[in-house]
This record gives sequence, C-alpha cells and structure tokens, in this order.
Amino acid sequence: MKGSFLLRRRALSLLLCALCLVACRKPAPAPVQSSQRIVSLAPAITETLFRIGASAHVVAVSDYCDSPPEVSKLPRAGTSITPNYEAIARLRPDLILGEDTGGARRRELQAVGKTRLLMWLSLSDVTRSVNELGAITGQLAQAKELAHSLEQRLGVRPSPNAPRVLLILGGDGGGANEELWFVRRNSLHGAALHGAGARNAIDEDIQGPPQISQERLLALDPPFVVVLTQVKAGRTAPQGHGLERYATLTAVKQGKVARLPSANAFSDGPSILQLVDELHAKLVQMGALP
Repeated sequence: MKGSFLLRRRALSLLLCALCLVACRKPAPAPVQSSQRIVSLAPAITETLFRIGASAHVVAVSDYCDSPPEVSKLPRAGTSITPNYEAIARLRPDLILGEDTGGARRRELQAVGKTRLLMWLSLSDVTRSVNELGAITGQLAQAKELAHSLEQRLGVRPSPNAPRVLLILGGDGGGANEELWFVRRNSLHGAALHGAGARNAIDEDIQGPPQISQERLLALDPPFVVVLTQVKAGRTAPQGHGLERYATLTAVKQGKVARLPSANAFSDGPSILQLVDELHAKLVQMGALP
C-alpha cells in the first residue's frame, strides 16, 4: 500500500511539473504576416519579388517593368511618381510598394491602400530592402541569399592596380557642346564596375548630376571607355561606340573604347549581377583585364 501511494504521489508531482513548464514557456513568435496582394510600382522591386519566389503575391506592376518576361501578363499601375490610382484601387491590394524617391506620391498612395516606399540607391539600401521584401512576403531565406550575393559581388573594393575605366551611359557622341552622362563611383552601377574588376576613372563621389563635359573628358583622358547601352529583346544594338569624334583621346586612338549593349544596362534589380559578368567579359575582350 505504501509503495502504491508513493508511486501515485510521484506521478502527480511529475504531472504538476509538466503543467508548470507548459504554463511558463514563452509563446512562440507569430509567423510573418505576408501580404497576399501586392502592387509593385518599381522595376527593381518587381524583379526582386520574382527572384525571391514571391511572384504569386504580385497583382500589378509599374509601366516600366519588363523583367522577368512573366510581368508582361500583369496589369500596369503607373509608377510611384505617376500612379494610376483608379487601376490600383480596383485591385484592392494589401500593400503598394515603390521606391522612396523625392517625387513619390506617398500621401496619395496611402489614401488608396497601405503603402511602403523602400530606399533603393546604395548597396546597403538595396540589401536592406531586399531583406524587408523577404519578410513582407514570407520568403526570408531566399531574400537573405539574394542579399548575400549582392553584397559579395558588389561590395568589393577595386585593387589599386585595377584598370581605370570610364563607364558612360548610352552616349552617342552628340553635338559639339553636349555633355555625356557617366556612372558615378558612389552608385549601384559604380559598384558593378568595381565588381567587374575595374576602378572608376572618375575616382571621387559625385552628389550632383553625373555629367562630364567634353573639356573634362579630354583632360581626364581615361585609358579605357565603355559605353553602356540599354538594348531590348528583338532590337538591334547601335553600331560603333559614338565617341569617334574625340580623336585625341588615348582610348580612341588605341581602340580601347567599346559599346556594351545589354538588357541589364540600367537595371538596379537582381539582374545587375549579370551586368557585372558582362562588364568583366567586355573588359577582358578590350585587353583591360587578363
């Protein structure tokens, strides 16, 4: 009898301990509340959502979204600067996404639906925003992987012995007084040039418009020039490089100017990683890199 009583008492004690553990245990964190219907008003954000596996959430895209090809089947909703409010309202989105630029219509978009404008200028902006998109859509692992790839490929510092390259944005030589647009060192595409293994010929941070006059171009006299040109699928790339008129440039005289036509030329989404590879291949072809 005494043994049976002790067994029952021990069992009751264990049961009370178990109940105490359950009652004292901290509740598990709530799962991320993913937005089921998203309107994306920026090409880079749209491309990122598709890259991290969140395409099923996207119900409309901006007028300028063309990557990946699947976005061609989605409704267009303007941009964060010129939104199509009626089209967005009809879709009843859970979330409107756009880039946080000076002209973005934050207040007006908030009146239509919940809006989140993301910073998308520097590499740190982009990786932070990519991770936030992963949290929003419940695709954290894929977003972290993409952010890591961006940091690994674009976060490198060029060697002091790396070739000095001027990267021009789609210039065609223009008129006698036309200024050319170039890639700033302190930009996402400047990071792509570093990732490709080159130094920026304009080795300073530029805060204003990235323009270079003919006078400064001639004074700078970069040994290599790449003219980056956006080329859509099915279109013919421009011939030549457009800088033939600058005959006194060392790069022109030595044949070290080349045009790089690319579908990824002006992308600030994940396909900029492909641009890094294209730039590297072009620099090897020009003899700038081994």
